[in-house]
Amino acid sequence: MSRWRALVVMAHPDDMEFSCAGTLARWAIQGAEITLCIATDGSTGTQDRELMGRRLHEIRVQESEAAAKVVGIQHLEWLDLRDGYVEYTLDLRRDVARLFRRHRPHRFVVLDPTPTIEDRFINHPDHRAIGQACLDVSMTAGTTPGHFPELLDEGLDPWRGLRELWIAGPGLKPRLVDISETIERKIEALRCHRSQVGDRSDEVEQFVREFTAELGRSAGFSHAESFRVISQGPGFHAGEQEDEVDLGDLAEAPTDLRSAKA
Repeated sequence: MSRWRALVVMAHPDDMEFSCAGTLARWAIQGAEITLCIATDGSTGTQDRELMGRRLHEIRVQESEAAAKVVGIQHLEWLDLRDGYVEYTLDLRRDVARLFRRHRPHRFVVLDPTPTIEDRFINHPDHRAIGQACLDVSMTAGTTPGHFPELLDEGLDPWRGLRELWIAGPGLKPRLVDISETIERKIEALRCHRSQVGDRSDEVEQFVREFTAELGRSAGFSHAESFRVISQGPGFHAGEQEDEVDLGDLAEAPTDLRSAKA
């Protein structure tokens, strides 16, 4: 039985760590082959005018490499889009389709493209554009030869073996994953991002521990991350490219919206 593959597409360095690092660490322990693509260069994520730009990008590349190693991610790629300036374009959809076809994921982890999160705050525009592009690729450009036929010239055939699409990001979502055994990896990975957490690393750790504990309480987990998981409908083509893979036995549960406060 072959190793199953996960492709994770995030907008910025540290998006993965905040949203799904505990779950990815579980998958890595189970033996999954995980590729993380960070779409932007991370060059604007600071209030320090002397640090922003190329220097910050280089720092954030090093931080992301260290964090990926902590989580157990084997492959790290960058699209090098300008941080904070991402728009939904056909070029963006093509870039994501290229990733999707090349890495042929069984699980595809993407950002939530919702404009507002539970009436609490505005979702980042980079998140919205990249998340929507990923959703669209899973349904069309990643799976259909007539979309971006130039990818065929690159030797990238459509991939129709996707099993599950996982939507990650802020807010309470219907599927909880138990990360009680990997919460320390999540925290350690976040601490790798010194340019972001800086002297607030203890404060960030406390927030993450409290948030994931509250999230897991309704399911009886010490710590949890939440997702929306889609596994049927357009984009899923059972039987066409079935690999002999076992996606593993995740400790997970539906969210009890009545008792969860996260």
